[in-house]
Amino acid sequence: MNVSMMATAAAGMAVGAAVVGLATQDRRQMRKTVHKLAKGAEKTLVDLDKAVQKMHW
Repeated sequence: MNVSMMATAAAGMAVGAAVVGLATQDRRQMRKTVHKLAKGAEKTLVDLDKAVQKMHW
């Protein structure tokens, strides 16, 4: 996965979180969704870090 793809995925997750936040009134469901999005964003950042390290800037 290249850097621009990961950045696009991270931006998409952020927008998705905002939409879910506006659409979801149930606090429990909101917490679960935010937790899932946070884990996905963390994984994306780890993947991005690995990709940058492989490039040997």
